[in-house]
Amino acid sequence: MSDSSFFGRSRELEILNGELERVVTSGSGCLMAIRGRRQVGKSRLVEHFLQQGRVPYGSVVGLKGTPVEVQMHRALETLRSSTRPLPGLDAVTAVTPSNWYDLLSRLGLALGSDPAILVVDEFPWAEEASRGLDGLLQSVWDQDLSRRPVLMILVGSDQAMMDRLFAHDRPLFGRLDQTVVVQPFNPAETAQALGGVRSPMAVFDAQLVTGGFPELVTHARRFGSLTKLVEDALSRPHTVLADVAQINLGGELADAGNIRVVLEAIGADEIGVVNFSRIASTLGGSRAAETAIVRAMDALVGVKRIVAVDVPAGRRNERLKRYRIADSYLRFWFAFVAPHLRNIEVGRSDLAVRAFHSSWATWRGKAIEPLLREALLRLAPRLAPPLDGIESVGGWWDRSGMYEYDIVASNRSSAVVAIGSIKWREKGFFDPRDLATLGKARSVIPGAERASLVAVAPQGATSGLAADLVLDAGDLLGAWV
Repeated sequence: MSDSSFFGRSRELEILNGELERVVTSGSGCLMAIRGRRQVGKSRLVEHFLQQGRVPYGSVVGLKGTPVEVQMHRALETLRSSTRPLPGLDAVTAVTPSNWYDLLSRLGLALGSDPAILVVDEFPWAEEASRGLDGLLQSVWDQDLSRRPVLMILVGSDQAMMDRLFAHDRPLFGRLDQTVVVQPFNPAETAQALGGVRSPMAVFDAQLVTGGFPELVTHARRFGSLTKLVEDALSRPHTVLADVAQINLGGELADAGNIRVVLEAIGADEIGVVNFSRIASTLGGSRAAETAIVRAMDALVGVKRIVAVDVPAGRRNERLKRYRIADSYLRFWFAFVAPHLRNIEVGRSDLAVRAFHSSWATWRGKAIEPLLREALLRLAPRLAPPLDGIESVGGWWDRSGMYEYDIVASNRSSAVVAIGSIKWREKGFFDPRDLATLGKARSVIPGAERASLVAVAPQGATSGLAADLVLDAGDLLGAWV
């Protein structure tokens, strides 16, 4: 069965098909986990895999904050909707299960002797509704399912909870054969999903605004330009581009007041990159505020992984840390959507649109940097020496704020191999003046005296520019191909 609306995910599908083949060949069970943020396409991936497969399957979904009896009725509906139902499904579902324990115990009885697939989507929510469910699953798995030709897939959006479920002190520890982390589309996948003829720069613009979330990228296909997409999103309440962020935040940060306040302080910055002092001043600068920030950062960085921490390349100075929202879509939402939700609701969407047009170029120029650093790192093995030895790429800045450079690339020995500048502007090229400014970095950045000079601009560089490497938007997009 062909699905023309499904894009990318070749790596994930290869893993899933490989595990299913192992089950078919060995005749024994395989337990795997799939995790990733909400709206990233986990369920879509699994559904595509099930439909493309050739074996019976059963799929059920945990529902957050929903009575167990409702979840059981929904589970039976989902199981019966399978295009290749489990052989013994009718017999074991004649009576509605009383809870998740009952349901999982019965599913083993629905399997025949031939290979099959079982999926529990949003397993953390099922476990939340039936505490100790992982212990029951461990018992069912060890005593029965692991000895039968079944591929069992546990899917979850709450990354922290998924990690805890398989920690060393939990019942399922050591049972997983494979874990797949589903990420948003990379720029090449976004280009494929957008369809049509889009310039590389337009693809990167779409990547920044949608974050590569499949639903948002698919929505963006309807618009001929990023400007039209954003103007539509800001024109009225409850558009897709506005609501997905609120769904994600509602799931990730429910009942987490201080965490949400700190996240908003980071997102409220004009370019969305702040240090600790800036966040503290936004929240009043008191000792209590600083304590709240430290605790919130532990959750945002270490547990939720919504915030990324940057330090100057080659340094680990705590005082030079900078914080940014890791997901570019959420970062865009805080910059251009969240501040204007009230204006949009009362019919003043023109204010939101005007703010977007006045700040987009500045915001984009900074927001694109992490993505382009990743592109250079991916391209490194294809480059000529010494650039092929690049193993880390970051930015660099000093304590005074006088000097800041977009790209500092180092090799395995931490020696600076290259320094670069990103001029991400709509028109124009990387020119000799830009290169002269970049060249001064050799005397500012420690160890960069002999570093190669990398010029990055969407249109490339002026003819004859004496940079060691010039990368345009097409070159950078090719990093993911």
